[in-house]
Amino acid sequence: MPAKNGSDRLSDVYMRKVLRLPTTNIHAKGDFTISVSLGSEAVPLKLILDTGSSTLAIHSNLYKPEDDAHLDTTPLVQEVIYGLGGWAGPVAKTSMQLHGDVNLHLSENYVAIASSDNPPFAKADGILGLAYKRLNQATDISSYLEQQLPPAQASLPWPFAQCGVTQLQDINTILQHYPKQQLTPWFSNIEEHGILADAFAFYCQRSSIHFPTSDENDALTDPLNRGWFILGGGTEQTDLFEGDFQNVRVLHDVYYNIALTSVQVGNTNPITCPPGQSKDGANGFFDTGASAILLPASVYQQIVQHIGDINPALKPVLAQIPVFNGTEQGLPAHLIDLSQWPILYFSFIGEDGNMVKLACPPCDYWQVNAPEFGLCSFKIIPQLPHFSDQAIIGLPLLCNYYAVFDRAEHQTGMIRLAKAKR
Repeated sequence: MPAKNGSDRLSDVYMRKVLRLPTTNIHAKGDFTISVSLGSEAVPLKLILDTGSSTLAIHSNLYKPEDDAHLDTTPLVQEVIYGLGGWAGPVAKTSMQLHGDVNLHLSENYVAIASSDNPPFAKADGILGLAYKRLNQATDISSYLEQQLPPAQASLPWPFAQCGVTQLQDINTILQHYPKQQLTPWFSNIEEHGILADAFAFYCQRSSIHFPTSDENDALTDPLNRGWFILGGGTEQTDLFEGDFQNVRVLHDVYYNIALTSVQVGNTNPITCPPGQSKDGANGFFDTGASAILLPASVYQQIVQHIGDINPALKPVLAQIPVFNGTEQGLPAHLIDLSQWPILYFSFIGEDGNMVKLACPPCDYWQVNAPEFGLCSFKIIPQLPHFSDQAIIGLPLLCNYYAVFDRAEHQTGMIRLAKAKR
């Protein structure tokens, strides 16, 4: 049978279930979460939507494994270290329910129960990794469990805490001696069972929580802090976008890896971005779990210089931007006149090798009333010293676009972006 073209394949999307879920950035310091119900007790959890990882992990605070009649234990463990923070914990299987315009019940899902005292989920209950299989690695500690007294068959309850090992680095050292395997990620599991088409979409308006007044409770009802997550489709949600889609090619299926060729500040000459080390030239990825755009230090420095060259009056403000230390910081709002700042343009390799140029306006790379009322937060930051030298394209650019992660196209996928309706 001949391969389906893009329009034929996308028409199949409409024949399957499409689930539209509301999101909010209130619980995860600007990252967006959806609400799910886990296990036989339908424990309500808020999980971060993260295209920069593949693991489904939950905090152990709310979910009680001993109460879950759907739980199946395994001898597997996972440990994940993000750019900031990490966790480790046992892997089990259980059910999940999602409730939107239609309901979805998933009988078996790999779930890691993060056993760290303080996993990096902010006030969310866990993280929902949406990237590909090669990032969802687990360690089989069967032989380790057999050596315990008494011998064990499952990683739950967490054996390392019982042995007095609690530090992530120490656990990582132990796990290096045991075999690895790749687990089917949550979204891949849904698609492989034919429940949904191999696509999802993401819509947001902010990369930081918007605090409209000095009363933090007012942020809870602010519509700017809400968005949508579409499972199994995206292009049919015409109320969320306008105009045509531009297609950025995903170069390999680990992260949603892309080739960022240049960044342009207003009408100045484009700043060339260093190519990646792989043959396909991938030098970054799209990450819904990143509340900033991270760029190689050399690119960031040139952006700052070009902004100052366009408007020298902005140089004193640029000099006051705090060095990123893992916590969002802001400048007094009276210093920031958005009309004086240029649009930033990010250019990527497109579907057919063409150039796709996407705009990031000042209202998106400056977040007004963040991290509190009366402050403004600058959301372009240089890559941190311990990060690899690649671009992380996070929420500030995605705010301006409705993004469909079409994973079936070109085997490795395509990110389709249209101007978001606001």
